[in-house]
Amino acid sequence: RSEMLAGQFREMLRCIKCGACMNHCPVYRSIGGHAYGSVYPGPMGSVLTPGITDLASSVHLPQASSFCGKCEEVCPVRIPLPKLLRFWRNEAYEQGLITGVARWGLSLWAFAAKRPGLYRFFADLKMRLLSMLAGRQRRFKTLPLGLDGGWTRHRDFPAPQGKTFVSQWRAQDKRRGS
Repeated sequence: RSEMLAGQFREMLRCIKCGACMNHCPVYRSIGGHAYGSVYPGPMGSVLTPGITDLASSVHLPQASSFCGKCEEVCPVRIPLPKLLRFWRNEAYEQGLITGVARWGLSLWAFAAKRPGLYRFFADLKMRLLSMLAGRQRRFKTLPLGLDGGWTRHRDFPAPQGKTFVSQWRAQDKRRGS
């Protein structure tokens, strides 16, 4: 663990603080820098802060990533930010900093993700259900089942609109005749 941590800091020492990772991060663009509660915002802050302070007080930062890889793609010095964020997520899990509800949710997601048909069914069901629950305003002041985790304290959560990515992709394939 300490070897990985040292390697992580060596990687981050190459950071030139250009902000490219922040400018292309979909999570950072949605929530902005002040939500990070750290001197270093964005993906690089999500990697640096748990190591500088402590993971228990910044456990939310590595969780704020879609792992789309855009941060690494645009980084001029090619810092592997998704890999480093995964390290902190694993550490949080190992140290028991992830709540029982989140652990249960991850286990459920992993079960469904290994079964594409089941995953598509539940993704479609979730989209329809959330869309119905959102009502005319198409936004949530709080999330159903108490899942907001602080997000809706400061902003509304938009309801999903349209279809899932997979169903849109399949429809596009059918139109192209693939």
